[in-house]
Amino acid sequence: MTKIWYKNHGSSGFTLIELAIVLVIVGLLIGMGSGLVGTLTKRAKLYENRNIIDAAVESLISYSASNNELPDISTFPTVVRNPNDVWKKQLYYIADDDLLDTTAGGICDRRTTQLKLANCPDTACGTPTNTIDNVAFIILSGSANFNNQTGIPATNPVTSATTVNHYSQGLTLDDYTTDMNRAEPYDDIVRWITLDELRIKAGCKGAPLNIVNNELPYGYQDSTYNATIFANGGVPYTSGGGKYRWCRQESASTGLTFTPDVSSLDCLALAEASWNPQADSTLISGTAGATGSFRITFFVRDDNDSGVLAPDDNIAQKTFVITVNPAPTASGGCADYRVWNATGSTFDFDVDGTCKTLANGLEITTPQMLNAGEDIERRASTDGGCTGQNRKLSYNEAVAADFDGDCCVNSLGETGTDRACP
Repeated sequence: MTKIWYKNHGSSGFTLIELAIVLVIVGLLIGMGSGLVGTLTKRAKLYENRNIIDAAVESLISYSASNNELPDISTFPTVVRNPNDVWKKQLYYIADDDLLDTTAGGICDRRTTQLKLANCPDTACGTPTNTIDNVAFIILSGSANFNNQTGIPATNPVTSATTVNHYSQGLTLDDYTTDMNRAEPYDDIVRWITLDELRIKAGCKGAPLNIVNNELPYGYQDSTYNATIFANGGVPYTSGGGKYRWCRQESASTGLTFTPDVSSLDCLALAEASWNPQADSTLISGTAGATGSFRITFFVRDDNDSGVLAPDDNIAQKTFVITVNPAPTASGGCADYRVWNATGSTFDFDVDGTCKTLANGLEITTPQMLNAGEDIERRASTDGGCTGQNRKLSYNEAVAADFDGDCCVNSLGETGTDRACP
């Protein structure tokens, strides 16, 4: 019997069912991948958008460091690296008007702004999570929905107390209907810098406002007294007759005259309007009527806050002691004095506008004499140029040093010692 053999080809292909399963799996994988691509693309754009905003913030900080002011709204697009977000929509820039011009004090001289930012947990924002005070500027992007939903002040840059609301992501709202009026899930990206942060990053140094003097000269009873209290920094007044306002608190009356003459038991509690008139400095003059040590605290105030109540003006204070000595006696009240260099070193001396180079032991006052109201200035130089930091011996200091009343003293720079006339 003959056998017939058949070759089995069934194991080399897919059945229709198997092929359908494979196609379903491939379709699912493609669908999942497509979804991931969309998500990853969105994340990449958000990341790039944050980088654009961060770069804009750094550009404004750099501009501030160079100019002591922020750029105005029209200049902003030329200052930042990219004025548009990743979706080609222009970035929004909100700033405090006081920081746009150095004539209003500049960034380094201010400590407050009119701009605040409230972090809102709900659309009503009745009770913000927190409020950031003294914001210098805000930059924001309407983000992926092309819709700015963060409120932009009607006046920008802001010229009065203004709060910008920043909402939690996902809240349905539209707080700015000028670009489009469409309430939808909040997705704006917002960056802000406070004035303190900006001052630090811009390299601002020193106190915004301070009184320059470290001490005041002493005087004598029934003798003429003159001194000036100086201030610098802060936000000077641009009108009104002077850069600052002044006030003083005294332990007792000296009998001297102060210009401007504003005194109070509590200058810090005194209303700004009572600190008049304005002046660049406080002048002290007149004749002291009593002897003793008089403690006086001077306060200086600037125009940091231009409001009527002005609670945020910069105010600096410093306490001085004016010592009024008894009137010189007959033995110590010479009409003029002879003065010697007794320091052990050679110095230049300026006497009545004449420069002299004198070594130890030589008389300074030849032929000039030290008279009432005059000073002898000792310079750091020794070459006849009378340059360098000066130290003064005044007529009153010579009177105090002349214990034997012979009208001859040594100069030790800012003090004098008695000596016998040769």
